[in-house]
Amino acid sequence: MTAASFVQAGLNGLILGLIYVAIAIGLTIIFGMLRLVNFAHGAFYAIGAYVGLVVAQQYGFGYALLAGPLVVALFAVFLDRAVLRFFYGKEPTAQILLTFGIAIIVEETLRLRFGGTTQQYSLPQWLNGSLAVAGLQYPAYRIFLALGIVAVVALVWLFISRTNYGLIVRAGVRDRTMVQLLGGNIHQASTLIFALGAALAGLVGVAASPIYSIDPQTGFNFLIPSFVVVVIGGLGSFWGAVAGGIIVGELSALTTLIYPGAAEVIIYVAMAIVLLVRPQGLLGESEIIRG
Repeated sequence: MTAASFVQAGLNGLILGLIYVAIAIGLTIIFGMLRLVNFAHGAFYAIGAYVGLVVAQQYGFGYALLAGPLVVALFAVFLDRAVLRFFYGKEPTAQILLTFGIAIIVEETLRLRFGGTTQQYSLPQWLNGSLAVAGLQYPAYRIFLALGIVAVVALVWLFISRTNYGLIVRAGVRDRTMVQLLGGNIHQASTLIFALGAALAGLVGVAASPIYSIDPQTGFNFLIPSFVVVVIGGLGSFWGAVAGGIIVGELSALTTLIYPGAAEVIIYVAMAIVLLVRPQGLLGESEIIRG
């Protein structure tokens, strides 16, 4: 192992961590606003990836980045109004069973439509090059992906913390009944937040698929580590999701370099340690509602 290999592993971990960040933020804002344990979130990633694949083949990758999250957001609005809103006040077990069932239905539907084999995006030629980073030639698309995720995360935070609608969202996290009594449309805000969280997963599904090939089970492959990120960072914590995502990504990449046999379990060991030392996660439960 050389210094260059450590640098490359660190960069790979950063990219993977940022992907987890974007997915986990969607989980976090949905849980913070709706108190919904959403095991269908990985399905949103998979739907976005496959919609993007179809659109990219016909119209190009740029249109895929628009179509993926849009279709996922519309699907999320349908789910929210048709099924999920009746479970917001239910026990977590009921929520988990329902959303897990939705995820299974989505996975099998994708398998019927696209088959079970893995598929790969083809990038535009101008994104296939490399750039010099820390003395290495690193794939240009991975750098653009990292910058894009940082920008999206910043926009979501500004929406939550600096807009009037974000104020309703943050107040709804504290006391939904009081917001309704004061004239806030909490049901509309809930639908918007659910659609926004789902759209984030769909967008990442499109953007990350040129790096990680897709198959019908790809949503589950990213869902479980994203839940680990949320637990490490703290349930309902926006910046906890950011910190947790970077930690999980770097742990996975560096362990793969040093001792590949432990790469699959190291993040769960880290989660167990955090739960033992600080059960509420690194940044606690209510960071999302603090300015």
